Amino acid sequence: MRTEEHLIPYRAADLTGRRVLVLAPHPDDETIGCGGTLAIHARAGDPVKVVFLTNGAAGDSFGEIPVDRYVQIRQHEATAACACLGVTDLEFWPYEDRSLAGARGALRRLTDLLESFRPHIVYAPSPLEFHPDHRAACVLLCDALRSYLPDLDVAFYEIGQPIRINALVDVTPVADPKGRAMDAYESQLKERPYKDIALALDRYRSLTLGRDVVYAEGFSMWESKTIRKIGPYAIPFQQSERLLPDPGESGPLVSVIVRTKDRPSLLANALKSIASQTYANIEIVLVNDGGEDVRDVALALAGAIPVTYVAHEASRGRAAAANSGLGAAKGLYLTFLDDDDVLYPDHIETLARRLQTGTDRVAYTSVQSAYFHGPPDHPESCVRRVVHHDIDFDPERLLFQNYIPIMSVLFHRAVLDKVGEFDVGLDLFEDWDFWIRASRHYRFHHIRQVTAEYRFYGAESTEASHLRKYDYAQAQGEIFNRVVPFLSGPVWTRLLNSSFFSELGRNSKTKEPTLGETELEKAAGVLNQELKRANALIDELRERSQADQGRLREIYSSKGWIWLERFRRMRRRLVGPAVVKGREAR
Repeated sequence: MRTEEHLIPYRAADLTGRRVLVLAPHPDDETIGCGGTLAIHARAGDPVKVVFLTNGAAGDSFGEIPVDRYVQIRQHEATAACACLGVTDLEFWPYEDRSLAGARGALRRLTDLLESFRPHIVYAPSPLEFHPDHRAACVLLCDALRSYLPDLDVAFYEIGQPIRINALVDVTPVADPKGRAMDAYESQLKERPYKDIALALDRYRSLTLGRDVVYAEGFSMWESKTIRKIGPYAIPFQQSERLLPDPGESGPLVSVIVRTKDRPSLLANALKSIASQTYANIEIVLVNDGGEDVRDVALALAGAIPVTYVAHEASRGRAAAANSGLGAAKGLYLTFLDDDDVLYPDHIETLARRLQTGTDRVAYTSVQSAYFHGPPDHPESCVRRVVHHDIDFDPERLLFQNYIPIMSVLFHRAVLDKVGEFDVGLDLFEDWDFWIRASRHYRFHHIRQVTAEYRFYGAESTEASHLRKYDYAQAQGEIFNRVVPFLSGPVWTRLLNSSFFSELGRNSKTKEPTLGETELEKAAGVLNQELKRANALIDELRERSQADQGRLREIYSSKGWIWLERFRRMRRRLVGPAVVKGREAR
């Protein structure tokens, strides 16, 4: 068996000389878990910032103080306690006590903080803590590290649950400041003897250090790149599986890009559907393509979801609006929702779970089409709903039929490195062109589950809807020009097969955007005629070549040709090749 020095440190670590960020779920957690270490950082002149993630309002078990007053008391206590430790850079976030898990906007806020503060080391509660806010703080940091790429160290600290540590800091010299900091939390000392508990843990942690060490704080330290690869629960903590967050409470940031122009009533429905998502870590990137200002609509309906508002002074088109959204998005996963469509509550969670657990970079769900009477601004009741978009991925079929609605797809940011942005040369079918290019590099995973609604107002099909707003024939021609480079021999073989068009019709219950059967059949007919003419010419040339070769054989085997060759050889011997050659030249 391994000896004890391989299982726990026997020397104190020096963690000074770094920029320090501390995540404290509640006021007093920072002092209990790492207060002595923070005091040592402060004495060394290290920049130290403490962020209190919740307001601590649920800490009053007696219920004797109004909530607003109690929150103020806890902030005042935290300020005084941190001053005892030599720390003055504090932030108080507004999230409710015991509600940090899945808090809307928290992930984006932490990501922005990491980008602006640029810490070298982050202190956070371990994933083994039994308080839900403590575990949520750990999960929040690990989710943020998926998008924040600069390397840093993470030191998981202990509050209510001891962990398997790999670093010990001697805090004996700062035991008195830590004790005074704990005394500042009078409201919490009325609840429990937290000072005695914290000092007792520190006394216990000195077990493996020298006799002159009376108090120590223990940490489980890991590099961010390791956490990014395996997550906090793969690190050897005891019984971590029972502490996993519920579905939707963790995961990478998902950016939902919404393009809109002068349709605030429809936009409201789209934004409400985003706000109702069961997946927590979402941001909205709203691109207003030259329409009336709708920033107030977004802020009113997005709830706690962060909103980035991008406004074009003049309309630049669908593709340019999509590119503006991609440029402003910060999420690891990206998706689109046009202002006239809606998502069902489990849409993003379903897709994000697939991308997290599988190897796919692109996934899409099935979509239901909903048809409404009346104009978009004042639609009447929905007349029918039917699932039209429920087709498994086929990269060849995608060249001829746009069977994947834009809102149904969630893709990894890495796809942009391969595919690039949307083609601004397309007024229509810009998403179709994007999927075609992506399908050359990635296989899309189709989830057979309806999670979104493709809405039509006063139109019976996608084509009819587009015909009212665009030159549909021209748009088909433009997308066809972009499809041609991908039409290899096997693809043309399938196209020339008479069953191809019936296959499209059989799998699609309604006419969806395609290159047009008549157009494709006409192109296929022209190709057939050209192929027949080419084959006929080849046959004719082959016959001529065979006839010429026969005539040459007859000439070479004739007596005249044989005597002529003999005469030439004799002449070269008698006269010489140079003379003969010179006379022939004259």
